[in-house]
Amino acid sequence: MADIASKSPFSPYRADGKLVIPYPLSPSAEDSTLSLIDDILNAWGRLDVWVCSSGLLGPASITETTPSDLQKCWEANALGPFFALKYAPPAMGKLCEKRNYTNSEVKDQGYGSIIIVGSVAGGYGGMSILPRLMRSGWREIREEEVD
Repeated sequence: MADIASKSPFSPYRADGKLVIPYPLSPSAEDSTLSLIDDILNAWGRLDVWVCSSGLLGPASITETTPSDLQKCWEANALGPFFALKYAPPAMGKLCEKRNYTNSEVKDQGYGSIIIVGSVAGGYGGMSILPRLMRSGWREIREEEVD
């Protein structure tokens, strides 16, 4: 795997032979999610995996927390997963022919996986989980989280 520490967090990289393309977006903005899905379908013809790891740490104590702080925290932690669960499944149901890029395959059945990582620290650790997901598969990580 390429050394991702020396690159921008949004630079494409390979993890175990798979291309990972981090995409900066505002997870609490509906139009941002829809634009990302459009970009994916236009570029690749399919969407197979969606990882949502969004979060926002608020003030250290409730006495320092304003209603505006609470609203921002709620938007970051709830709207990203909501939009992923609302809009990714229809995109994952789209079928496509083999395309002209490495490892392209026909998608003749609608399927996909949505991975929601819930944490107030999601903004800190979201990018570091992607190489692990690509290496070990999401099921193993999900089982570790449950145990």
